[in-house]
Amino acid sequence: MRITRGDGLIDRDQLAELAGVSPDAVTLWSTRGYMSRDGKTRYWLPVAKREGRHPLYEVTEGQKAEWHTRVRGRRATPRDLQQVA
Repeated sequence: MRITRGDGLIDRDQLAELAGVSPDAVTLWSTRGYMSRDGKTRYWLPVAKREGRHPLYEVTEGQKAEWHTRVRGRRATPRDLQQVA
């Protein structure tokens, strides 16, 4: 995937492809939020900018959301599971 915008922002579909989740999961991270790995804090995926009705996200914020939800989303590797325990 190539980021073509000069400001480095990506749309929902690009973030979903990068994180390996569905576009609906990205929307839920932004509207409902997601729990941290320890389950004590709720975070929301911030919308960096909007172009009309289309939200744009920062790549690093999307990767943080994916990292926090990896174990609950069953996308974890054995190394991730060792870090949680």
